[in-house]
Amino acid sequence: MSSPAAASHVIGLPMEDGAQVEAMFAADPKAHFELHWHAEWSVGAILEGRCEFTCAGERCIAEAGDMVLMAPFMLHTAGVSAQGFRMVMLYVPHAWVGARFGWPAGLRGELLKGVWQDAETADALAAAALSEDGVRVGRLLEQVLSAQTGRELVPVERRAGDERVEAICAALETEDACRIDPGALASRLGVSREHFHRLFRLAVGMAPAHYARLARIGRAKALLREGSAQADVAAQCGFTDQAHFSRWFRRCFGVTPGNYMAREPGCGSLPIE
Repeated sequence: MSSPAAASHVIGLPMEDGAQVEAMFAADPKAHFELHWHAEWSVGAILEGRCEFTCAGERCIAEAGDMVLMAPFMLHTAGVSAQGFRMVMLYVPHAWVGARFGWPAGLRGELLKGVWQDAETADALAAAALSEDGVRVGRLLEQVLSAQTGRELVPVERRAGDERVEAICAALETEDACRIDPGALASRLGVSREHFHRLFRLAVGMAPAHYARLARIGRAKALLREGSAQADVAAQCGFTDQAHFSRWFRRCFGVTPGNYMAREPGCGSLPIE
């Protein structure tokens, strides 16, 4: 099995039309991911071991030979088997997928399956990613997404709710979750603190502090992708310091910010002892 030092890393693979897909190679039997979301489609191939996770509130299990598919902004967690584990997870820009299938802006095809057995496709996708063949990866991804998305169109992001709650959500994307004053937020809505929490959970599905952290960590990932320095990203996204930011980034995305920033072709191997 791979050593802990080489447990997880991310590379960028150029596809056709100038788009790029991110490939995460993971082989860490101790990996556990906090509740988070990705703005991209997540397409995974389980090569060895077992992955137990929740997605959109449902408990799921994926084992060797299984494919995993999650739509953008689907809340999920993950934990892997205690012994051997290997996985390739691809993060596919929604703009690229939407253009391929002709979906209107802000909409996507419904997700038909989240986990299914297809060892042949899992092996082919992993082999293409490991060989850094972005064009081949793109063609396989198009096949997977074509088979597992339906004609019914649904919003890419969650449906907008109470306008006052949406305004609070926008503010929380830049505020430090550790310094949130629930009473002040309730005052903005003109309701009691208890009613605010109920209203927010009903509209968003989680507590305000949790939403703030997830929104800011997602924004941080986008800034790192654009080339911003780690310290600047930590400050812009409201984390108390760079170490605090790094801990939460790894809990959600499986790699450190520095590892994520180094996602260049040429390091796509997934070592096995």
